Amino acid sequence: MLIETDAVVISTLKYSESSLIARCYCKELGLKSFMLKGILSSKKGPLKKSLFQPLSIINIITHVKNENNEVLHFIKEARVQFPLIEIPSDIKKNTVALFLSEVISRVITEEGTPNSTLFSFIQKNIIYLEEKGFSPLFHLKFMMDLSHHLGFYPNQSDLKENFFNLESGCFCISSPSKYVIGGDLVIAFKKLLGTNFEALNDLNIPNSLRVKVLSVLIDYFNLHLQGFGKIKSVEILHEIFR
Repeated sequence: MLIETDAVVISTLKYSESSLIARCYCKELGLKSFMLKGILSSKKGPLKKSLFQPLSIINIITHVKNENNEVLHFIKEARVQFPLIEIPSDIKKNTVALFLSEVISRVITEEGTPNSTLFSFIQKNIIYLEEKGFSPLFHLKFMMDLSHHLGFYPNQSDLKENFFNLESGCFCISSPSKYVIGGDLVIAFKKLLGTNFEALNDLNIPNSLRVKVLSVLIDYFNLHLQGFGKIKSVEILHEIFR
């Protein structure tokens, strides 16, 4: 069955000397893996390598077998749905894009299971990263809001409390638990919760604190998502923002 769908490229893996395997999150199909045969060697083929950079937003036509989510699929046609100029060329935006693609690959792991709301969230914020001025808080706000779509967005019913429990996802009074944060960390956490992407540049969170907030968010995801693990691109992110 031929299906046309918008898709976000999450990652690619080299397969043989001339081919790639691309993992894409598709609006109509969910997560799918595609074999791009000969894409590294053919200059005249229907598919171009440039279409499959991390976080590229493309439109594809693919042949999908209804009952098997495990097989590699093939893309018949692909075109740019939204051109990315700033993200590939701006070192800060590009580093954030690599980080986000790694985060997305850790949270969307099951083939199939489309979620149009999650797809729209990812697509909208890639476009925002491309079009708007850069904020070093963007990736933190993205992770914070992504948790909403994954089912563990912080509970704000006790927002007045001075501590936050990463395990329960609730604000609380002081606790000896190693999963409870307070002080400047929880203040920065609340700032991110209480703002939107458009107002990020109004927040005053220094780099040393941003590093700690990111560590907390990664711990938070690990507590609520089995197998989330360590994000390799964090070191590069810190180096760029230093």
